[in-house]
Amino acid sequence: MSDPSGGSGRDGSSRDGYRGNDGGWGQDPYGTGPRAPSRNGLMWVMGGLIVVLLVVLAGAVGYLVASDGGEPGAAPAPTTTSVEPETAPQVPETMPAATGAPSVRSADCDPDEIASEAGIARRNVNVDRCAGAWALAHVFVPQGEPAGDTQYIVSRVGGSWKRYTGIPSTTCRQEAEADGMPAEIAAVLDDCRSSAALTGDLGLRVPMSRPACDGRGIVVLYSAVTPGAYAQEIAAALAQNPGASYLRTDMACPSLRARDENGNVIYAVYRASGYSRQELCADVRAEGPPAYGRWLDSTSDPSTPVTC
Repeated sequence: MSDPSGGSGRDGSSRDGYRGNDGGWGQDPYGTGPRAPSRNGLMWVMGGLIVVLLVVLAGAVGYLVASDGGEPGAAPAPTTTSVEPETAPQVPETMPAATGAPSVRSADCDPDEIASEAGIARRNVNVDRCAGAWALAHVFVPQGEPAGDTQYIVSRVGGSWKRYTGIPSTTCRQEAEADGMPAEIAAVLDDCRSSAALTGDLGLRVPMSRPACDGRGIVVLYSAVTPGAYAQEIAAALAQNPGASYLRTDMACPSLRARDENGNVIYAVYRASGYSRQELCADVRAEGPPAYGRWLDSTSDPSTPVTC
């Protein structure tokens, strides 16, 4: 008889020849026993690990790229911001008088006032030194014009400027300082204690005179302007005019021309006259040409003879 269940035979094998639940090659439909791990499961685990490693690697690469210069641990370079320096407030500086800035001392020696009050308006006056009531000034003389006195020492007397002396001067430094002249102005005068001070005397029988600048008139009889021939010319002029005197103009009064057109000093033979124009002109006419009149003072224009 056959088994109604259609199952296995006595030997535990199935009809188709396969082994049954005794560990043969057949598959247990109910899986009642432990089974060996599947190869597919291992591959999934390994794939997961690879994914994790790739994620970690990508994060590390991203960090390196984000860092400055692509170097691990490199500190970001400091950003330098250019800041303009704050401009300091300008402090006005006090300019010395030598630069041409107006000052109290320069205003005290106004060149226009000196020119008009001291009687030297024939030229533009330039103030070289100013010391309160004293000033050293010069005038510009165009080439070809008579030079006359071109430099003066002036002082303020009674509220007005007066010519004290021309330069060169016969006034000694010690005399000027005794008159109250500041040392910085008196420095241009000769030190009479020095053996180097010029006397101007030609060594003639008649000594050279130094008349006072008191406003007296003189009649000029002869003028010598040739260096090396002064003594000879003046001696001859004195012989032709008995009783006359001679002087050197740059060592006399500012009203006399100090030098000629060529810069040579001038020696003049003269006769003293009176203090009025009438007296002076009478003496000039008595001498006849080429005689002419001059004033001995500190205000008359040295370039203009007295008109008679």
